[in-house]
Amino acid sequence: MSMDLNLLRTFLEIYEARSVTRAAQELSLTQPTVSHTLARLRTQLGDPLFVRGPGGLEPTARANELFQVFRSAVDNIDAAVDSNSAFDPATTRRTFRICLSDIGEVIFLPRIMARLAALAPAANLESVPMAVDRIPHWLAHGQVDAVLTSLVLGGGARREGVIKDRYVCLLPHALAPKRGKLTHAQFDALGFVTIDPTAGHGQIEERLGESGISLRTALRVHHFSVLPSVQLESSLASVVPLEIAERFCRQWPLVHRELPVDSPAFSVDLYTDHKIAAGGPVLWFRELVRDALREMPSALGPAGP
Repeated sequence: MSMDLNLLRTFLEIYEARSVTRAAQELSLTQPTVSHTLARLRTQLGDPLFVRGPGGLEPTARANELFQVFRSAVDNIDAAVDSNSAFDPATTRRTFRICLSDIGEVIFLPRIMARLAALAPAANLESVPMAVDRIPHWLAHGQVDAVLTSLVLGGGARREGVIKDRYVCLLPHALAPKRGKLTHAQFDALGFVTIDPTAGHGQIEERLGESGISLRTALRVHHFSVLPSVQLESSLASVVPLEIAERFCRQWPLVHRELPVDSPAFSVDLYTDHKIAAGGPVLWFRELVRDALREMPSALGPAGP
């Protein structure tokens, strides 16, 4: 079954707006025209797609499945068209997608968004949650434009180191020695909050194990953002990158101390697809991300072309 590209664009606009009226305004069409297009979509796809709910039109399960497929297809078509014409950041309305862990959103997203807003004011940015096993597929099929992670990913994506960091122990004041690094005995006596590997920092425990130490896990969570409140309420420690530890310590009554062994160092790498990012908007976006992070204290410095 073939589908008109305009049908796909209308579907995407309704999905995001949750309203036929608002979708019509965004598409510069009349409401009856958008309603007629929705009726055609329902007939072709054999599903109501949207039903009325308290917050507007609610997508059906089928619509949720189709959204990612249609979004990727339309963006790939737009990218192909852009790559064969002069890409103008100042006028593009493209949605760029970057895959980040929640800690990546805290540390990197403000800088990236500020630079995007300055250089491409009509563009949009979407942060895609980390799903480690899906990332190579997403990159290869243009479903995300870039990935920032400390994980070593499989597949044939291009990898560039952009940030360097190391791990420290984050503790409530009451649990921390006055200064210096923790001793093995002090470290072993602590209970820890650890991060589920799917959050994008699954190598922490592995690297600590290679250094001869292990964590006594009392709680495992999926998001770095919950660490401060959980640690303070439960008198637990965590092992986190220095960058995020310093941020938490400025906002919460927490301190960080050196680990009892030489701290495992790591880099945060920028991944893009070799072919898709060879030119056009994705190449531009890769360079934007790289430049946005270059002024961070932990930046690795200029990279090659």
